[in-house]
Amino acid sequence: MGFMDSVKGFAGKVGDSVERGAKSVSDSSKKMQEKSRIKKEISNLEAEVNAAYFAIGKKYFELNSNTPGEDYAESVDTIIKSTDRLEKFKLLLASLDDKMLCSGCGAEVTRNQKFCDKCGAKVEFPETPIIEGYNDAPAAVVSQPEVAPQPVASFCASCGAQLEPGQKFCDKCGAKV
Repeated sequence: MGFMDSVKGFAGKVGDSVERGAKSVSDSSKKMQEKSRIKKEISNLEAEVNAAYFAIGKKYFELNSNTPGEDYAESVDTIIKSTDRLEKFKLLLASLDDKMLCSGCGAEVTRNQKFCDKCGAKVEFPETPIIEGYNDAPAAVVSQPEVAPQPVASFCASCGAQLEPGQKFCDKCGAKV
């Protein structure tokens, strides 16, 4: 067997190895693509289930918010309070932009309009809503706690020992302070 035959044999083996590697990468890629499609389908189905749960809960709330069962009273109360608070925050945000929704048609109107340009309804901007725990009190001024002055350490002039406040004589050497 000559040198060229050896090179051809080696090249053939390398080619076979590369082909097997490419097939393996291709198979892995197809597998990852299939896994991705399955995960997407799972996610879509979970979203559908959650939307159905949400619709059931919303329907229950709409039908029973005035007389919820004992098991649901706390949740209904939370929804009512949070919805009220949510509306106040929406009004507050709109007031910062000098905008609101028309009470007649729901179109966006600005503070400089006296009438809605879509339906002609008179525009009356509400006062800025007061939201408990958010803007219901003036901003508190944060003050630094008062720091008591620390006594300055004193030392004996004779021996250098540290003296306690009120000492008249050094307890180490007896010198008058």
